[in-house]
Amino acid sequence: MICCKECLELLHDYLDGTLNKEVENSLEEHFQDCPPCISFLNTYKATSNACRQTLTETEIPGEVAASLKAFIEKNIKKSS
Repeated sequence: MICCKECLELLHDYLDGTLNKEVENSLEEHFQDCPPCISFLNTYKATSNACRQTLTETEIPGEVAASLKAFIEKNIKKSS
């Protein structure tokens, strides 16, 4: 059985549809028994959708885009 912490770690892959079927089923079972995790999932989905929509509708200034890219690259290297 998946615990809440594992659930949070798997959310991105779950929403991308990249989990294997067994893990996906375990996660969905967890959601059925855990209102806080299903609430978090719904908030995560809404936030992701809002960000995607905003990024396609709003032009990001070059300086901000460069700063964001540098921040992401720096943090990806830290986690590798």
